[in-house]
Amino acid sequence: MDNLYIARQPIYDKNFDVFGYELLYRNGAVNEAKIDDPNLATCETILNAFMHIGIDNLVGSALAFINLPQDFIIDETLTPLFNSQSVLEILEDVEPTPEVIEGLKRLKKRGFKIALDDFEYRESLEPFLELADIVKLDVIALNEEQIREEYERVRKYEHIKILAEKVETQEMKEFCIELGFDYFQGFFFCKPQLVKQKQVITNKTVVLNLLNKIQNPELDYDEFQTILSQDVTLSYKLLRYINSAMFSLRREVDSIKDAVVLLGQDNIKKWLSLILMSRMGKDKPSELIVVALTRAKMCELLADELHPEIQPQMFIVGLFSVLDALMDTPMIDLLDTVILSSAIKFALLDHEGQHGEILDIVLAYEQFKFDELDNLTLINQKLRQYYLTSVEWADQSVRSLQR
Repeated sequence: MDNLYIARQPIYDKNFDVFGYELLYRNGAVNEAKIDDPNLATCETILNAFMHIGIDNLVGSALAFINLPQDFIIDETLTPLFNSQSVLEILEDVEPTPEVIEGLKRLKKRGFKIALDDFEYRESLEPFLELADIVKLDVIALNEEQIREEYERVRKYEHIKILAEKVETQEMKEFCIELGFDYFQGFFFCKPQLVKQKQVITNKTVVLNLLNKIQNPELDYDEFQTILSQDVTLSYKLLRYINSAMFSLRREVDSIKDAVVLLGQDNIKKWLSLILMSRMGKDKPSELIVVALTRAKMCELLADELHPEIQPQMFIVGLFSVLDALMDTPMIDLLDTVILSSAIKFALLDHEGQHGEILDIVLAYEQFKFDELDNLTLINQKLRQYYLTSVEWADQSVRSLQR
């Protein structure tokens, strides 16, 4: 199981707060043995993943959406693995046979929620609709008229919540909101929401200017101290941070100057970037900041393995990879206003060079494109741990930022 890949994709409610995560498990390594039973192989992968990791470590208090092969539905000896946080997704190739329906009823009695994945209505599937709590419609595979038809068919079942899956454009998001979808999922939510002639909000511009200023490699300790001293909130958060249990200092630090010296320039720059990015994300789904921090940490860990000489820069590459989504402005326009090395800019714009290579690996893992990672034989065994470490660190960081 060393080569097991795990990723999560957020699912949002109508307020665009995180409602749950879809968990995806893949074996990214090339299998030497022939797998005669793909369904059983999937079951074993999921089983091992949950035994070694646990849902709590991946989703916190949110719900975990788990693709459920038919064997898991029918064989009740396999289901004790899951807990009450699990939403069990019935795959589109599963038919409502008597055995399957009996298995789903048993799961419902145990308190599990049932979701229908990539649902397209057929009369033969009505037994599923009677049992389902959530129906996922693949909106990228349908035109608007088809989406409306599927939505209206399912909406007749008043007990069912409807989830728009694979939302990838602003237009589709707005259409699904107007139609009345309950939940939303898709790569759009980590991409820019571009609106014609939309001006950057003034306070975001101020924050971006400050974010730009601290990237200056010539900035010294006194200038960091000045920046922090001019912002009461930053000063307060820094002193809380340096005096937290994370550092276990023997004495309390009560001056900005001492805090800056203790943390060091690189850590201060990193910490300030986290704070400032979170400020810019106030009007965005909170998961976007989690994505930014996860990417930043995973880029840093991966760089230490592949290209240690650029490791200090990779945190910023990962963090800034969502800057366009935070600002609703094309990346190329934003980078014209920010002091960054050419290598970092090329990585963010075109994914070029060593910086771009590492960012590509992180994005491929995040977006479930595990086939792109199979040739990374030296590191594919470590990617899962890098990802889990990064997710845990990002979640902890967000909690600390909210204090």
